[in-house]
Amino acid sequence: MKHNLLFLWLLIAYCLPARLRLILMLAGGLSTVYCYSQDMHFSQFTQAPLQVNPAQAGTTAWIRGIIIYRNQWNSVVPYNSFGFSFDQKIKKRWKQISPKTRTLLFKSVTEKGLGWGVGVYNDRAGDGHMNTLQGNLSLAYQVQISKESMLSGGLQAGIVQRSITYSGLTWENQYSPGSATGFDPSANPVENFSNSSIIYPDLSCGLFYAYRKNERYMRGNDQRDIVLGASVMHLNRPAYSFFGNNERLSLRYMLHGSGIIGISNTNFALVPGVMYAKQTPNTEFLFGTLVRYMLKEDSKYTGYVKGAAFSLGGYYRYKDAAVIAAVMEFSAYQIGLSYDINVSDFKAASQGMGGFEITLRFLNPAPFLFTKASFNN
Repeated sequence: MKHNLLFLWLLIAYCLPARLRLILMLAGGLSTVYCYSQDMHFSQFTQAPLQVNPAQAGTTAWIRGIIIYRNQWNSVVPYNSFGFSFDQKIKKRWKQISPKTRTLLFKSVTEKGLGWGVGVYNDRAGDGHMNTLQGNLSLAYQVQISKESMLSGGLQAGIVQRSITYSGLTWENQYSPGSATGFDPSANPVENFSNSSIIYPDLSCGLFYAYRKNERYMRGNDQRDIVLGASVMHLNRPAYSFFGNNERLSLRYMLHGSGIIGISNTNFALVPGVMYAKQTPNTEFLFGTLVRYMLKEDSKYTGYVKGAAFSLGGYYRYKDAAVIAAVMEFSAYQIGLSYDINVSDFKAASQGMGGFEITLRFLNPAPFLFTKASFNN
């Protein structure tokens, strides 16, 4: 699997511009580092930008707000994950590009500058209600390295609280062959329950690259928007044991990419996505694409102001799940739905049922990097 992943990474790099190829190769080196344990994850990873990479703060639009919810394995061992993020470019920079019309189109002049974001994530897992609540602050600085390219570096600092409810758990000492049922919940589990909640700091960093070539015209649909990123989470290796044994949270290394590739002179575009994460001994490799169809175009002027679009497709999480996904976009709003169909050995218990996920997103300016404003002369 490692050799196949390396081959795919090299193939993607070969097809990209020279600057992007260099950044991708540097980021690829992160995936070879050894680490331990596993964090919460989302199948719609592009809708959890600050949870994936702090360098994404303030990179997509002037203002972005996202809510994401995931319910997984509810019929076996329930996992519920919730996330909220808000990020903003400190200073918006727009210019007028169609001064001769009564409807003015604006686009970003430059991507350079500071972006910031906040994120709140909560994950509850299992019968013991293992709960992880985290609040993060992200800062990113963006540098425009060419007319089409932007590079961003970001840092993230957070506070995490973990808690557990011991009463929902069962222990080896409570199983007794002499009892009527073989299990005695009143038996002393002989475990140390002195600490059920801990708090620790968490630090992360990342790099993010965007390539956008948007030579768009009426029905042209010839855009090429590609983003790639690499991040390292839990830089400070915080202690997270309830029993004070100095067990450390492992580093998490992530590589991710996504894009919009228009099919010229049609209403269709491909929206591919790939994400690889390693937190030893666990790895996650998710890849796939959506097919996007423009339902409505608001503007007859040069630009890419689309009123509504619908996307349908799926992803595959290696040796774990097939993911069916659908996205509806209307003006500045987006709703995304996905469902994981379990294909791993665990399907014998889950009966193929995996995780349901829903996302809500708001962008300002309107999506697709362009917006419009009316005026009277």
